Amino acid sequence: MNTRHAQLVLAVVREGSFTAAAKSLFITQPTLSHQIRQIEEQLGSPIFVRSKTAIELTPAGHVYVQAARRILQIETQMNEALGALSGTSEGILRLGLPAQRADELLPQVLADFYALYPNVRIEALTAQQQELERMLLGGELHMALLSGEEDNPQLEYQLIASDEVVLLASKKTELAQRIPSGSTISLRECAEERFVLPADNLHFSHAYDELLSQVGVTPNIVCRTDDSQCAKRICAACSLVMLCPFITLLSDTPAMQQFAHYRLSDTSFTPLYMAYPKDMPLTPYAQTLFTMMSNRFRAMTAYRA
Repeated sequence: MNTRHAQLVLAVVREGSFTAAAKSLFITQPTLSHQIRQIEEQLGSPIFVRSKTAIELTPAGHVYVQAARRILQIETQMNEALGALSGTSEGILRLGLPAQRADELLPQVLADFYALYPNVRIEALTAQQQELERMLLGGELHMALLSGEEDNPQLEYQLIASDEVVLLASKKTELAQRIPSGSTISLRECAEERFVLPADNLHFSHAYDELLSQVGVTPNIVCRTDDSQCAKRICAACSLVMLCPFITLLSDTPAMQQFAHYRLSDTSFTPLYMAYPKDMPLTPYAQTLFTMMSNRFRAMTAYRA
C-alpha cells in the first residue's frame, strides 16, 4: 500500500460514493473506479461492496482502511521529523472545518500563514461536525474546528472564541418592517415569523431548538437544510427568519443586503474549539495556524461589544 492508494480508498469512505470521492480528488469517476479495482486486485480481496444505493466496506476493507489511516499518520510524522532535522518547515497539514467557517476564516488566514510557511501544504476539508470528529480519530485530519461541548475524551480542545447567536430576517418580513435592523430584540418578538432552521443532523440544530424552547417560542418551521448558504437564499426568497452565528453578519456580499439583522437579548454563546487527537500534538506550524485563526475570528467580531 502506498499513500496515494490510502488517500483514494479513504476518500470513497469519507464521501460515501465513487462519484463524490472522484469530485473531491479532482479526477473522473471512471478513473477512480479503475484505480480502486487495481488496489483490490493487488490486495486479493474486494474492499467495497457496491450496490445501487450505497457503498459498504467488506471485512477486508475495514482492515485496509485502518491500515491506510495509520500509514497517513506515519507519513505526516516522518515529514515533520525530517523538516525539524533540516531546519525547514515542510509537510502537509490536514484541516477540517464546517463549510461556512471555511468561507469566513480561511482566505485571509491562509494568506498570512503562507507568508511564514511557504512550504507547508494545507488540505482543507469541509464536513459536518460528527464527520470531522470521526476523521480526527481516524487519522485523516490533524486538526478541526469544532463547536459546542468538549465531549470526546480522545481529543484535545483549544478554545478559539465564543460565537454569539443572532437573527437574520428577510427585509420583506413584518419584523424587518417593524423594527430597525441592528436592534436588540427578544426571540419572542419574532414568534409569529416563519423560520428556516438547520437540519436535524447538524450539531448546532439542537442548540438553536433549545434556545427557542427556553424562551417559549414554538417556531413555524418552513424548511430545514444542512447548507448555510442555501438557508440564506431560502430565507431571502421566501420572506423568512433564521438563526445564525454572529460572524455571518460580517460577510461583505451583496446577498447580505437582503436582510435585517438583530442581536438577541436572550441569546446564547457557542464555544469554538480547535480540536486534535491527544496522541498527536500540534506541530509548531499547526499551532501557528490555530493562533492565526483565533486572532482572525476575534478581530472580525471585536466591535460587537
